[in-house]
Amino acid sequence: MKQESFFDSFLTEEGRLFGLVLLSLLGAMFLVQIIIYLFVYGRLRHYRNPAGDDKVAQTGVSVVIPLYDADYGFMNERLPQFLSQTHSLYEVMIVDVTGDPDIAEQLKLMHLGWGDKLAYTRISLNSKIRHISTKMALNVGIKGARYDNVVFSLPECAPRTERWAEMMARGFAGGHDVVLGYASIVPEKGLANKIVRCANMALSTRWLSFAVRNRGYRGTLCNIGITKSVYFGARGFNYLNLNMGEDDLFVMNLINRTNTVTTMGGSATINQQCWGGLGWWLPRRLKLSYTYRYYPRRVKWGTGIELWSRALFFVAAVVAMAMLPLASKVLAAVLLFARYFIVWWQMKTVARRLSERGFLSAYWIYDLLAPAVEAVLFVRRELTPTHKWR
Repeated sequence: MKQESFFDSFLTEEGRLFGLVLLSLLGAMFLVQIIIYLFVYGRLRHYRNPAGDDKVAQTGVSVVIPLYDADYGFMNERLPQFLSQTHSLYEVMIVDVTGDPDIAEQLKLMHLGWGDKLAYTRISLNSKIRHISTKMALNVGIKGARYDNVVFSLPECAPRTERWAEMMARGFAGGHDVVLGYASIVPEKGLANKIVRCANMALSTRWLSFAVRNRGYRGTLCNIGITKSVYFGARGFNYLNLNMGEDDLFVMNLINRTNTVTTMGGSATINQQCWGGLGWWLPRRLKLSYTYRYYPRRVKWGTGIELWSRALFFVAAVVAMAMLPLASKVLAAVLLFARYFIVWWQMKTVARRLSERGFLSAYWIYDLLAPAVEAVLFVRRELTPTHKWR
């Protein structure tokens, strides 16, 4: 019998230890992923919007939209959709920062046609005001709004239905100070649009699932409602040195476990235009993710665990299928398939809850690439000079 050398024995033992550690990591990350998708994101399936009652009709809502560019697509197409809401106590407050006389004239003419449903104010650059930030424009709009309940939106957006204002009013009628709504990317042809819509839904699923557990930390500037009392109680916007943060750093400053509610579904959704596929989405994600460095540790941990566990799961599965014995390869493949099926099924139910459709065929591409893309964005964000987004 050939005696085994010490070197061969070392390799064998080390190989066993490596395989055990790798399979343990694979199983642990699989378990973390399943818990997140079934029991954290799964809460969205059973969430019910605030109920409508007699108070809703008596709850006034002002929608504040800052207008920076002479966007005639907004003026002629999307603004009328905001104005056509069926809610009775309702107005749209346009903060005109364009400096364009044609836009000013069109707003006057539209005011004659829509009456009290349309209000507007202008901010102009001068020797004292050299830059008008989004926070400044929204602040002016909040102060000029007729109603105490204010909803933020953007010119590239439009309500999906005529009941959107009513759905936001339901949140306020229930006595809440912050109402977080969902924004969907407008469907277009092509794979890039599907991936962008997958990314938008996945990111929204993350913060919505926190919000329905009364641990909200952000929303989307396209569809956030606040009361004037909570706004002035917080002394307005924070992080005034940043040209961003209205939908996360500011929201974190306002919300607590009892004053926030979410609305979701077709009637509560805002549609947002996509201006160029991934070429528009990735730079936008990079810019808006700059505020992540200011998140508290609990939020960073809660939002990062899904991406990190997904990345480690994929790496462990690939290494196991490449280097371990056949039985281990089969186990890794089974776990990989099982995770994909559970994630796809769960996101399909979330998409149904958010009234999304037509892009889940591309979800496996987003699911596979997202950890790498987020890692690249993280590195670029850390290497970006601190003044760039200020």
